[in-house]
Amino acid sequence: MIPTVREVLDLPVVAAGAPRVIGGAAYLDRRVRWVHLSDTADLTGLLQGGELVMSTGLTLAGSPDQVGTYLRMLAELRVSALIVELGLHVIEMPSCVADLADELTLPVIALDRPIRFVDVTELVHRMIIADRYDELQFARAVHEAFTSLNIGRASPTDIVTKASEILHAPVVLEDLNRHVLAFCRAGAAAADLLDGWADRSRRHGGAAEVEWSTAPVGVGVEQWGRLVLPGHAGESGPARMVLERAAQSLQLQRMIEQDRDALLVQALGGLLDDLVSGRITDEADALARAGALGLAVSARYIPLVIKVPRAPGGDAISHGATDRRVLVAARQAVTSAGLTALGSIRREGTIALIVTCPYPTAVGGSLDAVCAGLADRLAGRGIGDWAAGTAPASPGLIRAAAGLVEAEHVAEVGTTMAGRQRLFRSADVRLRGLFALLRHDHRVQAFAETELGPLLDHDARTGDNLMAILRAYLAAGGSKSDTARTTGLSRPTLYARLGVIERILGVPLEPVESRTSLHAALMIVDADGADAGAVTRVR
Repeated sequence: MIPTVREVLDLPVVAAGAPRVIGGAAYLDRRVRWVHLSDTADLTGLLQGGELVMSTGLTLAGSPDQVGTYLRMLAELRVSALIVELGLHVIEMPSCVADLADELTLPVIALDRPIRFVDVTELVHRMIIADRYDELQFARAVHEAFTSLNIGRASPTDIVTKASEILHAPVVLEDLNRHVLAFCRAGAAAADLLDGWADRSRRHGGAAEVEWSTAPVGVGVEQWGRLVLPGHAGESGPARMVLERAAQSLQLQRMIEQDRDALLVQALGGLLDDLVSGRITDEADALARAGALGLAVSARYIPLVIKVPRAPGGDAISHGATDRRVLVAARQAVTSAGLTALGSIRREGTIALIVTCPYPTAVGGSLDAVCAGLADRLAGRGIGDWAAGTAPASPGLIRAAAGLVEAEHVAEVGTTMAGRQRLFRSADVRLRGLFALLRHDHRVQAFAETELGPLLDHDARTGDNLMAILRAYLAAGGSKSDTARTTGLSRPTLYARLGVIERILGVPLEPVESRTSLHAALMIVDADGADAGAVTRVR
């Protein structure tokens, strides 16, 4: 350790001079960075702070004002202490020195007997250099320890544990909300270390009276956490060095994981493209490439596509971020269900996966488990509008990849369907799926306008909402009693309003073909309205 003023005074070579502390005794624990011998009255520009100044007293032989000026200059230069040898220039310390030294918080020591100053400088400098060497060796050992962890792609827990082992003290990694991400208790009870952690961490933050030693993890606005040495206050050099080096390793580990994840996603996307486009025709080749990317060999492979409708006014950057969050959530849901999957972002708003299923009879349960986990994770990320589509599971990976086209179509139709259902199969969409694909065709739109346009115009002018009654009537298969029960209308009132609808549309409602035509037009209106987030007028 770098010696303190007190430790220097205890050295035999200094003790031989019978040192007496004249003033500033409360500050003898200051570190001595260097020893400077001088009888010069003005040391401005010669010192950097932390020096122990040794003098034969020439600067204290002047008037009290000159002595005061000299001591104030030393205090401003932040010297550690002043040692004065009595006898050559001054026999006794001036009377003003003691009080002034206390006022300036500057230790002033008198030597009653002469000593060899050169012996003091040689010994103290040797101690300082030895400490610097020890510090250098310590820094090298710390560097090698964390470099080894980085090469081995250690986890955050491994990095925190190594920091704790070096410091022989508990170390905690927390996020910006004071949640504990990893810790090593170093023999302490975990309950004692982590109990009320968030509150304790804030109490010992930057404005605290006793501030814990910490190091930020991440740079600037990219900071995502802190390494904390709880119960350790101050700016200890070794502790600060270890925390900062561990923080660098954590950041590097995070960057490597992000890059590795990005490369994995890119590789998965390339494999799915090759499978869907037919560039891979050999099943063994497909399974080998998929296995290298983590897909387990399975009895069945399930195509699954997740569609996320785009909100109006969004930008490409925010849309891309949403797609990435959905992909991450989907992969987590698959892993939580005990399955594996190939997954990538096929295009904006479309995430495609091929999910493994270990047993042919467990396809439905596997899909339900994945979609339930996905719903929970997307809700936590603020993504509530999405639909998943699937196609029949296949014993082969290539056939399952071909089913992604059907699954995407089903998912796209699912986004147009009302209700709480998230997972859709072909049997769920049928005719509605066809209209969802054709909804932008002007001929289809013209058909819907011809069938329902007059009624939509009437509702827009009057607010009667006869479309709701027509919808209920068609959903009931033309049963007036079921329609009355669904709408809560009396039969005479319902009959009257159905008559109004017939007059407005100019077609009878009883014939099956008429109801089928109107129902088809209503599906087209619903499918087109889903693009804008609500059922709107088709033009």
